[in-house]
Amino acid sequence: RLADGLLVAVRRLGGELGEEMLHLSCSTVKGVMLGIFGTALAQSAVALVGFIVVGAPVPILLALATFFLSVIPVGPPLVWGGVSLWLYNHGDHGWAVFMALYGLLAISSVDNVIKPILISHSSHLPLLLIVLGVLGGAVAFGFIGIFLGPTLLAVGLTLITHWIATQNKRLLEKS
Repeated sequence: RLADGLLVAVRRLGGELGEEMLHLSCSTVKGVMLGIFGTALAQSAVALVGFIVVGAPVPILLALATFFLSVIPVGPPLVWGGVSLWLYNHGDHGWAVFMALYGLLAISSVDNVIKPILISHSSHLPLLLIVLGVLGGAVAFGFIGIFLGPTLLAVGLTLITHWIATQNKRLLEKS
């Protein structure tokens, strides 16, 4: 009921463009959710491989912690960094260095690569717009900015594109 009521209100206020903005906002938020969940899944899978290779205790539990902590920017480094320190304290200096490098280059890189790709594919927006939206939104608004940033940029881009098309149409009609 609420969604139907919102759709009716948007149609009355903004017409066809308002409805387009509503659908765009909805698909962008869904894309961000898919990106966050998919990235968490990918990071935990990559982390699990690393934890098994270095012989960390209870690798599945560590991968699960990586999954849940991947929502926050410094979450996965807490887990793989902790494993690296644990290995170092147990005398496995080589594995500790390997885990630190693997965490830095493999586990943490997943967030920078997978999330923007998943979001841009599901919301049909340019990849650069999504990256700027996620990073800028997180800096400006914190965790909720991860959702707000791409949504506001997508709506802004669509409004500017619509405005340019309207202006071009008016210029052609005057000519």
